[in-house]
Amino acid sequence: MKKSIGRIITLLSRSIYFDLKDVVEPFGLTVGEEPYFIALAHEDGLTQDELTNRVNVDKSATARVVKSLELKGLVSREIDPMDKRNKKLSLTEKAKLVYISLSEALDKYNQQLTKEWTDEQYNFVYESLESLQLKFENKKNNP
Repeated sequence: MKKSIGRIITLLSRSIYFDLKDVVEPFGLTVGEEPYFIALAHEDGLTQDELTNRVNVDKSATARVVKSLELKGLVSREIDPMDKRNKKLSLTEKAKLVYISLSEALDKYNQQLTKEWTDEQYNFVYESLESLQLKFENKKNNP
């Protein structure tokens, strides 16, 4: 069988998904909620559309996750004073406390995942995957 980058990425994605459950669930999050949570932690005050673009999913998925995060007391919505049609999403104080511990747990997981790699290997794999991701983003934005 010919080596397939897509296949190996799919298999890795599934394996990492199941590992991440053990990392994020103790913080009251699902694996599906984690990218939204992290995006807001890095750029608080996004609109729902901006969050959709950051996470690179469809609007309905974002709406479901935002609602779930709201019900958990991790996200609040406030009307944008500059554009009353938009609502800004912000992490609650509870979420900010969760983020500190969660980010440490995610860093630890990433270190364990790649502990046998040299810095050069890590950078090569990261940059290669990032290049593939950018290719897809460009394709999406320039059909």
